[in-house]
Amino acid sequence: MAQLSSKADLSPLHPLARWCVFACLAVTTALSAVAQDAPPTDWPQACLIEAKGVEQPAKMAATGGMPVPDPRQALYDVIHYDFSLEVYPDEGYIAGTINVLFQVLDTPLDTFVLDFTDNMGCGGASISLPYSADLDMIHDNDLVVMPLPAALAPGQFSSIRIPFWGTPQPDGLFGFQTDVTENNQPIVATISEPWSARSWWPCKDTPTDKATLQFKVTVPPGLTPVSIGYLSGVDHNTFTWSEVFPVPTYLVSLVVSEYAELREAYTGPAGTFDLQHFVFPHLVDQAAEDFKVLPAMMDFCGEMFGPFPFDDQKYGMVLCNWDQAMEHPTAVTWGDVLVTGDGQFETVVMHELAHMWFGNMITPEDWTQIWLNEGFATYVEALWAEEKWGLAGLRSFMRSHDWGHGYGWDALIRNPSSSDPWYYFRPIAYHKGAWVLHMLRRQLGDDDFFAAIDLYLANPDLRFATAHSDDFQAACEAASGQDLDWFFQQWLYRTTYPVFLLNWTNDWDAGVNELSLRLRQVQVDDYYLGNEPFRVPVEFRLRGAGLDTVVTVLNDQLDQKFVIPLDVDITTVYLDPESWLLHDMGEDPYAPAGEVAKAPVRLQAPYPNPFNPRTLFRWESDLPTRDLLEIFDVQGRRVQSSFLDSRGAGLREFLWDGLNTRGEASPSGTYLYRVTCHSQSDERTWRLQGKVTLAR
Repeated sequence: MAQLSSKADLSPLHPLARWCVFACLAVTTALSAVAQDAPPTDWPQACLIEAKGVEQPAKMAATGGMPVPDPRQALYDVIHYDFSLEVYPDEGYIAGTINVLFQVLDTPLDTFVLDFTDNMGCGGASISLPYSADLDMIHDNDLVVMPLPAALAPGQFSSIRIPFWGTPQPDGLFGFQTDVTENNQPIVATISEPWSARSWWPCKDTPTDKATLQFKVTVPPGLTPVSIGYLSGVDHNTFTWSEVFPVPTYLVSLVVSEYAELREAYTGPAGTFDLQHFVFPHLVDQAAEDFKVLPAMMDFCGEMFGPFPFDDQKYGMVLCNWDQAMEHPTAVTWGDVLVTGDGQFETVVMHELAHMWFGNMITPEDWTQIWLNEGFATYVEALWAEEKWGLAGLRSFMRSHDWGHGYGWDALIRNPSSSDPWYYFRPIAYHKGAWVLHMLRRQLGDDDFFAAIDLYLANPDLRFATAHSDDFQAACEAASGQDLDWFFQQWLYRTTYPVFLLNWTNDWDAGVNELSLRLRQVQVDDYYLGNEPFRVPVEFRLRGAGLDTVVTVLNDQLDQKFVIPLDVDITTVYLDPESWLLHDMGEDPYAPAGEVAKAPVRLQAPYPNPFNPRTLFRWESDLPTRDLLEIFDVQGRRVQSSFLDSRGAGLREFLWDGLNTRGEASPSGTYLYRVTCHSQSDERTWRLQGKVTLAR
């Protein structure tokens, strides 16, 4: 997670991440300043505020794929974690014990294995069920391996106790970190997504094995430890938190600091429970203002998605002093920089609340499916914008979450071959994920779309368990009666998106006017379906003398012509006027009648192609522009980028020597490149894209 730590050694944040957070602070002032009857034009970006979508090159993991459980871990199912922890914030040191209650599955178990990083210590393990014995331990390669004196039979329950200790190090997106607050009070915070729980406590660290939890925490006097679930006991400086609903290890949270408490009783469509926030004393008034919207949000989610999943438990925000937000169930970790007292980050408050249903109750079965978390939570933000500002709010939100597809050429389903945790949380999971849901809503209609959401959330096989995208597709097909394989295949697995060229003319024949629309798809090929056309409904708004109407066509060819009989001349044609389709335009869609609109920028073929060791990218512009050139591999990872100086009309060239941003030689293969041209005279932007092959 991004940070604003006062300790340099605890602040490994890439400068871009800091810029993104403060950029969000700058652009979201419209949320508080705008009148309620007009939607904002700028919106907070949850993917930046959660800081998961900002890649940190210094913390890139080695290649080799996302972690998978040790095969021996597949032989048992964790039922419950019961652990005690003593926390020493000034030293960043912890010591505790964990009891793991588990059940053996279908194969006898002779070795018990947990994940735990090698920099931490553990020892003195023992088994107490179904027999009592001390256990030998091997702690190596981030695993704790415990051979059992006697094998456990299938179906048998067992309990194993493990003492552990050490100084956890920041890990993955965040891990376990310590610092001091603005009031010079110590603070501890943890964020374990996606696989950093193992960096501070022994566990079976995979989202597929969800378990209940009891967490007893002892802290220095004057500090309050906050975790997920409900507070089941306090004894002097020891607080016990209990979570009776199964959660994955990445959602187990601990935040420790000096807190004031804001509490109010909630009763409404989401249920009856307390809204309980733990805030820094000097931010009580601002936090109360920012969080006062939560009862209305809870009403909205209760009516839309059903009762609050974590029944009879609190829900609230827990402040820390890093610029982060993380959806820990019932106790969202919320950076103090996001507490402004004017509701700037209202939609991000909704984003984290939405995760209680999408991610915390139903969890992706692995990290390739993370759009089921982030895309859904982002689209709930859009639904909240629609609730407050109507369709204008929905359109404004969706347009602001289309970065010109700044996530590059990439599939929404993540590639499991990457072991870089930042890869799984790039903006594509948030933005394209939300757009897929938005387009699906257009395809199904509101009744069937929201019925599909209901079926998905009510599925007893998924509630407090895990899901795959196929499970959501099945719910959509059951609700609508449609075969949607074509929709999910093209939007989840293709690395491209439609790019249109539009030409249109009015033709009069025997007193009858025909509007001819020629629509071409010119996106680059992708590895999944090559140059197959996208199948998309396309809306056109047609305007002429006394005419203003919208027509919808099904575009399923690379080059397709549509003829529409009309009584009047058409003067303007708008493609996708209501913002229902994720796409780019290669030509100006607002062409005057009878004329072919041509973009003022054009891409020329790279030369040579294939190339070794260098190639020349070429494009031309009819007007002055400042351009950005980006190069991606076929998995959507940015290899190289460069801003070019402002130039007048004419030819532009960029020589690529096959090196990445670190000066390393890129391997042989296909590379995709994009040129973003910004007009120097107005706000228009054009994007050109192509591909080259490096053959070493």
